[in-house]
Amino acid sequence: MSELKIISWNANGIRTRIKNKDINPILEKEADILLFQETKTSYEKMDKKFLDKCGYEYYFLKGESPRTGGLTTFTKEKPNIVKRFFNESSDALGRASVLDFDKFTLIHAYAPAGTGTKTKLEEKLNYFKNLLSFAQKNNDKDLIIAGDFNIAHKEEDISDLNTKVTFTDEEREVLDKLESFGFVDAFRLLNKDQNQFTSWKNQEARDNNEGARLDYFFVSKSLADKVKSCSILDEIDSSKHAPIELILDY
Repeated sequence: MSELKIISWNANGIRTRIKNKDINPILEKEADILLFQETKTSYEKMDKKFLDKCGYEYYFLKGESPRTGGLTTFTKEKPNIVKRFFNESSDALGRASVLDFDKFTLIHAYAPAGTGTKTKLEEKLNYFKNLLSFAQKNNDKDLIIAGDFNIAHKEEDISDLNTKVTFTDEEREVLDKLESFGFVDAFRLLNKDQNQFTSWKNQEARDNNEGARLDYFFVSKSLADKVKSCSILDEIDSSKHAPIELILDY
């Protein structure tokens, strides 16, 4: 049996992370798949020397604007199919990739923040409506859903229970539904009550452990017993989000 290692990180500008060598600790972990959200770039603007030497196949999905959104997926195994949306009727606006591999399917997700106006929240919930529909239709397959969900699910996933951001009933219900389809929060599978977060407003909040767990690996029921570890790499602190790592015995 071999291992499958996936790391996901809201990098808040991948070109900056490469330039400042903040990405090096991630590369040193030699993961099979690297998922980066909020990359704020496109393939055309990337350092081609870095891409030539990185040792991965790569797939870029630019965001709504040069300053927002965007996904980049690096993978050692070339996927059979890469889609840039959940279905033909949905427009993920640079926030979702679906990659089909021989043994499993991976959804790389970066949900909208949903803050500021009621319309923004509705856009976020509509994004998840499409994701949930795809997940429910494919819950009999080996499916991994990973990335920045911009939702804190349970009380132990957030330090401020009174926040009106990422912790509304409507948002939390999204992850309740995902679990009702048989998907498992890989981190909670092995860390039942641990108050460990992946996102902070600033360094002071990080130092005081005042944050939220917004980044997830959800795995289908068929993969739950294959989860070897799922951890938050909070020693890597060059972004407001910490990377998360999933290792499966596959």
